Amino acid sequence: MKNKFFRHWHPVVTTIIMGTFFSRAAFFMTMPFLAIFLHREKGMEPETIGLIIGISALTGTFGGFIGGYLSDRIGRFPVMIIAIFIWSAVFAGFAVADTVWSFFVLNSLNGLCRSWFEPISRALLADVTTKENRLSVFNARYFAINAGAALGPVTGTYLGSSSSMTTFYITAAVYFLYALVVMLLMKKYKNSLQPQLEKKLTLKMAAYVISRDKVLLYFLLGNIVVLMAQAQMDSTLAQYMGSSPLFHHGVTLFSYLIVTNAVTVLVLQYPVTSYVKRFDPMFALRIGSGAFSLALLGFGLSSNWIFLVVSMVILTLGEIIVFVVSDVLLDDLAPDHMRGSYFGAMSFRSIGFSAGPWIGGLLLKSFGFTHGFYVFGCLSLLSLLALPLFQIGQKVKNKAVGSDNHSTFETT
Repeated sequence: MKNKFFRHWHPVVTTIIMGTFFSRAAFFMTMPFLAIFLHREKGMEPETIGLIIGISALTGTFGGFIGGYLSDRIGRFPVMIIAIFIWSAVFAGFAVADTVWSFFVLNSLNGLCRSWFEPISRALLADVTTKENRLSVFNARYFAINAGAALGPVTGTYLGSSSSMTTFYITAAVYFLYALVVMLLMKKYKNSLQPQLEKKLTLKMAAYVISRDKVLLYFLLGNIVVLMAQAQMDSTLAQYMGSSPLFHHGVTLFSYLIVTNAVTVLVLQYPVTSYVKRFDPMFALRIGSGAFSLALLGFGLSSNWIFLVVSMVILTLGEIIVFVVSDVLLDDLAPDHMRGSYFGAMSFRSIGFSAGPWIGGLLLKSFGFTHGFYVFGCLSLLSLLALPLFQIGQKVKNKAVGSDNHSTFETT
């Protein structure tokens, strides 16, 4: 049965998902430890670290839409290859960086490359997959991301990523090899996957069409808040556990929480997705955003490792629901000839990922590393703002399509 399922996959899907696993393992081997390294080894203040971590999302906010538009115009492969090669150079740059401005610039480019690669790879997967199989493919991609995320932090802890930047050379090499593989894919499949526009699409036209989509607007606003919450794991939680006197071996415990996040996805992704697909996507997103809020509160309530693991499992459940459902809902909303632009527009949610580390850094400075309840309690309250936004989006969506609402979630 499984072999029959995989035979339905285009070779591009198989290659991209395998590449996602290896590249994400390399990514999570280094990037989650950046905040700890900057605080411990470079002596930077929490709000400065928050700005450095957050700038990647800010550049990605505007870069993603342009990258998605270009992929609709000139094809997915050329834009992806450029992004991955530059990304490889950026990781090599991290290995030799030494000043605040150099880390700031490099993480800006990191966000730009990610904002080009991520939506375009998802659009490419949708291009070569039938509608009824897209949920399974998006699930597989997310599974690969988290399988890499389970392997990466353990490797990074073993190699000392929180005290040395040399492991970034390994990350750079993996991304360089991935770019070469994608080049081979382009050579073989470029002609059959050229963008086919029903009419000539200009950047202004794409922006106009997307700006008129009210469901997309509330969907993006809700996701901005959710990503603000999700960003705390890589910045605020990392600094808190790495520097608070409440934790013994906080860096090691933090790396285990990242592994918990990844393993929970591997175990629960398919059953959770199968369960929530019976609901309207906007309702499922509200469930997921509520889980984020509850998890953030949990991080601030106790320094007991069991309680922290339970909080991470709750956060991961929210992550599974929000990220998988978001891809499928966005694919439903996007016209075929604007799929790249719509997936690119998804990068505007990175405003939350940009603001989140800065807000968390300010709260850490205000309350200190010994008052996690106040820090994460405030973040928990902020994350609740996603609930009314998704609620309004659901009402707009239901009004637009009426009671006969058929989405990808209803296919089997």
